[in-house]
Amino acid sequence: MGENMEIMPGIHNLGGKSVNYYLVEDDGEIILIDTGLPGNSSKIVDYVEKTLKRKPQDIKTIVITHSHFDHVGSLSKIKEITGAQVAIHPADADYIQGKSEHIGGAIINAIIKLYGAIYRTKPVEPEILLKEGDMIGEYKVIHTPGHSPGSICLYDPEKKVMFLGDNLQYKEGKLESPGEKLILEPEKYEESMKKLLNYDIEVIFTGHTEPVLSGGNELLRNFVGTFEK
Repeated sequence: MGENMEIMPGIHNLGGKSVNYYLVEDDGEIILIDTGLPGNSSKIVDYVEKTLKRKPQDIKTIVITHSHFDHVGSLSKIKEITGAQVAIHPADADYIQGKSEHIGGAIINAIIKLYGAIYRTKPVEPEILLKEGDMIGEYKVIHTPGHSPGSICLYDPEKKVMFLGDNLQYKEGKLESPGEKLILEPEKYEESMKKLLNYDIEVIFTGHTEPVLSGGNELLRNFVGTFEK
């Protein structure tokens, strides 16, 4: 996937080949889902102004799917520019508030230390603490702990679109877990992924891989089926 593109009407991926983050046009307002690594704020602003022909302040809400550094690295800067409200599950809020240095897992902690030595990010106080069933525009919040305690998915029942964060990856035509080392609570993770079977899903957007543009339900059923093996 190339960088900075509209994947389907009103949904834009600005991440490109590494970390995906999304602009969603929702009833006149813009929702930013995750922010990527530090240094992305100018890219987000340029896209809003030049491609969408809108003002950065039209980003009213920044939703964080989970608080790992590669998804919140530009959060403080883009919030400063746009004045948007920040929404996150309370179980992941400590990290963006600067109350916790990490959110667990040896690989994640090592990455955070590396980037922390390079970048200085400011703590952010979220205005919206999300819980299961809350609505952000047209999107329903689904709490899916496992990859992190406060991981969430966002689901639009009308478009049958699901934003999965880092819960799953799409590779070689299959959905896969992010890997054992990136699943902090395996039992909760399995429960979370089974819960997603309750939703009618066609399109899936992930945190790091290509989108699933059709057949999301079947791919998810196939993945959940691997838990029994």
